[in-house]
Amino acid sequence: MKSPGSRERDRLGTLRLVLRTICLVLPFVALLPLPLYARVAPRWGGFPFFYWYQFAWIPGCSLALLAAYLLRNRSHLASDSRSRR
Repeated sequence: MKSPGSRERDRLGTLRLVLRTICLVLPFVALLPLPLYARVAPRWGGFPFFYWYQFAWIPGCSLALLAAYLLRNRSHLASDSRSRR
C-alpha cells in the first residue's frame, strides 16, 4: 500500500509528464495544418499571414521546449534528492 506522500508524488509526476507532452506537441499541431494559415490576408508589417504566423512560432517553439526541459529537469532533480536521503 502506498503512503499518501507517495501518491502525491505519483500524481505530480503524471501531471508533469502530461504538461511536458503538451509543450512538445503543441508547436507541431499548430504548424501542421498548413491550409489553415496558408493565406495572404491579413497583412502585418507588409508580411502575409503565412509568414508572420510561422515567425511567431519561432519564439513560441523555443518557449515550449524550454518549459518541457524545465519540467523534466525539475522532476529528475526531485527524484535525485529523494534517492539520496
